Amino acid sequence: MSGRGWFSVREVAPGAFLIAEPGHVNSYLIVGDELALLYDTGMGIGDIAREVRALTSLPLLVVNSHHHYDHRGGNASLLGDAKDFAVHEAGAALHGEPAPREWLEGYGHIAQEMRHRYTELSALSAEGFFLTDSRIEVRPVPDLTQWRIDAVRPTRLLREGERLDLGGRTLSVLHTPGHSPDGICLWEPGTGLLLAGDTLISGTFFAHVPGADLAAFAASTRRLAELPVRTALLGHNLRHREGHYFVGRVAEAFDRVVRGRTRPVRRRDMFGAPALWHDFDGFAVLTAPESEESK
Repeated sequence: MSGRGWFSVREVAPGAFLIAEPGHVNSYLIVGDELALLYDTGMGIGDIAREVRALTSLPLLVVNSHHHYDHRGGNASLLGDAKDFAVHEAGAALHGEPAPREWLEGYGHIAQEMRHRYTELSALSAEGFFLTDSRIEVRPVPDLTQWRIDAVRPTRLLREGERLDLGGRTLSVLHTPGHSPDGICLWEPGTGLLLAGDTLISGTFFAHVPGADLAAFAASTRRLAELPVRTALLGHNLRHREGHYFVGRVAEAFDRVVRGRTRPVRRRDMFGAPALWHDFDGFAVLTAPESEESK
């Protein structure tokens, strides 16, 4: 599937490019002097390889923030371009399965509903309320009947503290489990740039899905809050960029959830799974109902 017009691409920091699938997943390309690094490859709906090659001709290292389908969907399109597909060592065995047809079909329905609601909100905005950012549009969903997310075997395993030298700039691997056991962020101390994946997002934090660990999530966000973050680039939603203050607020929120200092409401997530919603200003933390009942 070509997905022409599916992506929104722009430079968000010197040598750092957002390759967004608006409303879905945000991937990021970091360009050094000798090597380019693509952090996540998105849904696989559009041809992310074409977007990358329009930005750089350097050798390419692909790093998946974790093993979930929506962050490795474009790996297969990069098989002829990437010198390595790198994941955290805890995810070595988690990339072996393609996305099931039922997951793809379910997400297709979610994408259609998201587009419908976005269109309604945009219509209200056009009446003068200015509720949306007119520079960003949740794209119409293309025909997804041929959409597939193939498994691509990792060729490089990353460890905590490992340094990724791109030539002229170096990023450090931070193991940040919580949303998944193999979650990693990438940290550039010299610029204060943090690639956060699903460890930081400007929406609903999924701490209730299989493989999630609430205590680990809290520890990971607390660790990030201790860094001198200037720019955090987030894995989902239209609000893709935040600063140190936001990182601290997220850590405080997770601390409150872990300590039982919230009043969650029983709801369902976007996939229909039951969850406890812990609401905060501008985001929410979702936990599994049984985890609350066991306290």
